[in-house]
Amino acid sequence: MIINRAWAMPNKWTFKIKPIAELVARYVGDGKDWIDPFAGKNSPAEFTNDLHPGSKSTYHLDALDFLKTSTGKYKGCLFDPPYSPRQVSECYQSVGIKASMQDTQAKFWGDLKREIARIVIPDGNCITFGWNTNGIGKKHGFEIIEILLVAHGGWHNDTIVTVERKIQSSFGCNEVGSDIEL
Repeated sequence: MIINRAWAMPNKWTFKIKPIAELVARYVGDGKDWIDPFAGKNSPAEFTNDLHPGSKSTYHLDALDFLKTSTGKYKGCLFDPPYSPRQVSECYQSVGIKASMQDTQAKFWGDLKREIARIVIPDGNCITFGWNTNGIGKKHGFEIIEILLVAHGGWHNDTIVTVERKIQSSFGCNEVGSDIEL
């Protein structure tokens, strides 16, 4: 496992932070057969979703609905969800939705991880962004291969990037596909 630490100015758009952009470029390349359920404005993934209708994402669905309707199998997933219950509430509020109690509990992230594990192929990667290194986890057949800590100085929380490889398929499918049926 590789662990690195870098310093960079914080940015609302995660993929604009230089050390993060460099790491993502190494793993994602041209983005083909990658999926991103929280794409924002700058995702390199081929299949993108963001709840905010003003984003340039292909879809504007709730992230869990987006993942559940995905019938493809992907080489990787960029998983940059809101990092805390407060951020979930703010994200929903920004599009006129009131976050429910379920939306701000651990189950919110757990349901997303389960769907990501279902659609990422064995030997595929998931790059998770947050304030911890939990990632998708061993429970879902993933192992950590790299961690990047990005310090932002002052009282800003670090952004922690966890890169995992899927080592087993609990869903029994190895093919790469590129379709989302809605």
